[in-house]
Amino acid sequence: MATRFVMAAVCLATVVLSCGRNAYTIDGIFTTDDGTEVYLIDLDRSDTLGVTSVQDGRFSFTGDVKEPCFVYVGREKTRVSLILEPGTVTADIDERTTGGTPMTDAYNAFHKRFYAYKRDQRAEKAALTDSVVKANPDNLLGAVALEDLAHVDTSAFLTLYRQTVTDRVRDFYLVRKAFESIELQNRTAVGQPFTDYTVVGGNPDGTDVKLSDYVGKGKYILLDHWASWCGPCKAEMPYIKKTWEAFAGDRFDVVSVAVSDKRDDTVAALARLDMPWHQIFDAQKIPGQLYGINAIPHLILFAPDGTILKRGLRGEDIYSTIAEILSE
Repeated sequence: MATRFVMAAVCLATVVLSCGRNAYTIDGIFTTDDGTEVYLIDLDRSDTLGVTSVQDGRFSFTGDVKEPCFVYVGREKTRVSLILEPGTVTADIDERTTGGTPMTDAYNAFHKRFYAYKRDQRAEKAALTDSVVKANPDNLLGAVALEDLAHVDTSAFLTLYRQTVTDRVRDFYLVRKAFESIELQNRTAVGQPFTDYTVVGGNPDGTDVKLSDYVGKGKYILLDHWASWCGPCKAEMPYIKKTWEAFAGDRFDVVSVAVSDKRDDTVAALARLDMPWHQIFDAQKIPGQLYGINAIPHLILFAPDGTILKRGLRGEDIYSTIAEILSE
């Protein structure tokens, strides 16, 4: 029944959008101080389409839309996303809900079903997305549905990306970014050789450092990507320290790489956390761009020859994995 609802809404959206250039209205609800600014941002082009202010818990945007675009309404992390198209849509930032136009309603129906499945129900999520994308291979509904799938089943995503959707959907920023990230992760997956990089001034003494100063030099290297502001990163440090204290030597070592962080903050955190192993400062976005790291902490284990052995180790698995490898 829900699938028929999604498909019916999709057909209606196609009819409405065929009319060409039309006006839109966003009626917003946001319980906050009067005068608080709210932004309308095109996520595909990173354009600011409008800025308005909240009065008595309400705000609104009006304008013309040449073609549907994926936007968010709100400020910073307090926001909601929707497909902007001709018509009137309600954006309730308090409840994080949207609705009122055909394509937004269709996407919401898909999104609700997609995330109702449990994490391990990848096949069900892929089948649902497959049906929506095949019905919308050339429009924004297909694009945003496909981007959701990229985070769940990369194989199913790549099949639809390569065989079903048009260049118009492939060029949608979030889809293109997802594809590039998956391709990058495949090039830096387990079994692949390491990709070297240089961080200018990245050594503690301010000299330049290369990843190859440590990796590919005959030791197993555990590379820890972290930041001083990252709570989960700091929660991993006792496990990393336990492993380093037990095994560091001629065959194994640890290197922590500070990403997206200020050097002074990194130094202060090191003093508090007691991380006596090798450190690389100020790597910023370099490792993420080269290794497809979308979130930290992220640990990569390299073999003595620089081959990638493991990615994503956490908690007690850090110690047990190194113990098993070194016992071989």
